[in-house]
Amino acid sequence: MLNAEAAEPDIQVVERRASARHIAVMLIAKLSCADTQTICRIRNISTMGARIETNMDLKQGAPLALELRSDLKMTGRVMWAKDGNAGIQFDAAIDIARFLMRSESRIDRRKPRPPRYQCTANVVLVTDGSCFSCSMFDIGLSGAGLCDLPPRTKLRSGHVVKLIADGISSHHATVAWADGNRAGIKFRHPLKYTELQEWLLDYALPAEFETPEPARIAPLSGVHYPAH
Repeated sequence: MLNAEAAEPDIQVVERRASARHIAVMLIAKLSCADTQTICRIRNISTMGARIETNMDLKQGAPLALELRSDLKMTGRVMWAKDGNAGIQFDAAIDIARFLMRSESRIDRRKPRPPRYQCTANVVLVTDGSCFSCSMFDIGLSGAGLCDLPPRTKLRSGHVVKLIADGISSHHATVAWADGNRAGIKFRHPLKYTELQEWLLDYALPAEFETPEPARIAPLSGVHYPAH
């Protein structure tokens, strides 16, 4: 997949109201529940809960995990689900300011990366007037990770390639890193949200998600949950 320096978080803040109990946002996140992973939108958020949009069939009480980028992850449970929306109660309070920041500086100067979605798909890579088959092991809005590259490819960082895969439009990309028979590419133009969402239905691998300990599903005192 892409190295951390090559990726930018896919976060767009629609409205910031620091004094409000809930802040209206449009954050793109990875949703993992049971053995399923998909992309979702967070539409409003508070220190202890959020409302999300998703095509995943969520059940009340189900444990889940949300990841906005590699340094922003949280677990929680479904409080309600209706018409492609769901209210989430977090297992622990979050720092709203961190979630509204586009990125954070780190001591090692490596930027946090957007979520990755593990997948398995046969693809064709076109480069330098030739094409060859390989596999894609993960994908995100901004790029993908490739494996099973034949030795003759000799990809290098900066190479311009074209990715062709079933169920998704072809995309020009730049090689971000290459190591043996594996490489990470960055798309010239990010995938569309709906395009990736639909593609993951057929090609995403089961999520690696550790179910939190069972908890009584009841509103916390003083906490207002997003409306249905």
